[in-house]
Amino acid sequence: MYLGHLNPPKAYFLWSEKLYLKKGFDDSFFLHNYMDFIYYLDRAGYYYWKINAENYAGEQISALVDDLRIFKAYYLAAQNNMGDYSKQLAYVSESIYKFDSDGKYLYDFYDDRSQQKADYVSLFYLDMNSIDMLKAYDKQKWQELWQNSRELLQKIEKREYGFYPVAFSYSEKKYVWNETGINMVENLYTALNLYNADGDTGSLLKFMREEIKTNKKIANWYNFDGSVKDENESAAVYALAARLFWLNNDSKYALWCYSKVLAFQIEDVSDFGGGFGDQDSGMVYAFDQLEALLMLRMVQGIGE
Repeated sequence: MYLGHLNPPKAYFLWSEKLYLKKGFDDSFFLHNYMDFIYYLDRAGYYYWKINAENYAGEQISALVDDLRIFKAYYLAAQNNMGDYSKQLAYVSESIYKFDSDGKYLYDFYDDRSQQKADYVSLFYLDMNSIDMLKAYDKQKWQELWQNSRELLQKIEKREYGFYPVAFSYSEKKYVWNETGINMVENLYTALNLYNADGDTGSLLKFMREEIKTNKKIANWYNFDGSVKDENESAAVYALAARLFWLNNDSKYALWCYSKVLAFQIEDVSDFGGGFGDQDSGMVYAFDQLEALLMLRMVQGIGE
């Protein structure tokens, strides 16, 4: 079974990008910005995954990946003594439990228009690090969801080269593949989630090492036979790869990917100076900035 992939229109603000940009660039943290909640929190109790940039109308759909990030942000803020976020933690935990789960399994989104949940979960959404935090916060409520999420990742259907399916369909009880090929951002996210579920990511690590040795790159897209589908590269792919290598104690290849991320850094004094993107075209993407920042924080010090 296969699942297509949709890209959001540019006329929208994405909640997860706003959240992480705030966290990355502003020490006051997004939690202090009351306007976030006016625009992103629906009266029913779930968070919009995006809002219209012109009229601030919210898309009446949640996104599991964003909701997990919101909880993680509050949890880490509380752990780092940035304030008392007990009410927010309770609220977001309950929101995820009510809208993005059935008490046993997590789902990709809740659609308020149909008042139904998705019948699948994207494996690159199953951020086990965040789910670990939910279980630590309320073990009784989250134990079963935590265990089932781990099992979905641990039992994942694998193909050669460490390629993974993109989702699990609950209605069809099967893993779902992207028919167009392997998106390395999604595949690496799934690998990181699998690593955090104590799974084996050795095949993907081996494939990436061979790509680096042979082709001096990790491409954005691959065909199922391991051949390159899209010759383009991105800071996000290298940042995610660096994190996976680093977690697996492979500093050699983590350092190589780290240097590739830095090669995307814009060095001029324009508004984008210091950011990551294409200096010639001026094209930069928030997602690339976020992944680069996460990578730099994880492996800070290497290459210096």
